[in-house]
Amino acid sequence: MKFFLFFSFLAGVSSCSGPGTEIGKQLAGSDSLVINFNTPQTNTIEKTMTSTEKTAIKKMMNYVDGKTSEAYKCGYDGNLVFYKKGIVAGDISFNYAAGCLHFLLKLNEKLVSTPMSDEAADFLKGLAEGKDWY
Repeated sequence: MKFFLFFSFLAGVSSCSGPGTEIGKQLAGSDSLVINFNTPQTNTIEKTMTSTEKTAIKKMMNYVDGKTSEAYKCGYDGNLVFYKKGIVAGDISFNYAAGCLHFLLKLNEKLVSTPMSDEAADFLKGLAEGKDWY
């Protein structure tokens, strides 16, 4: 009985806690996502993908949401646009080139950079190459 009550308590507490970081708060409630991939070495959009699947949106939110890091000056491979009910919640540029893995977004009227994990880079590269599963 104690075992059940303990897990019921944990479930209740975790369901009450929302996104903890400012980035998480900004993107919370996003219901659609557009991913634009640029032609290499340009700002011209080569490919666009969209999703309203909660799993995909949550995965990308988790990749972006992190501690701030140094801002790189490497150019960008594309951007992620998160929407809440048709309104842009976040427009986040990304670079998945080796040595320059990061996201760049505007937060509280300031540009901030967060590191990109190898997993996130592989995921985005896969999407750019035509894989549409996650």
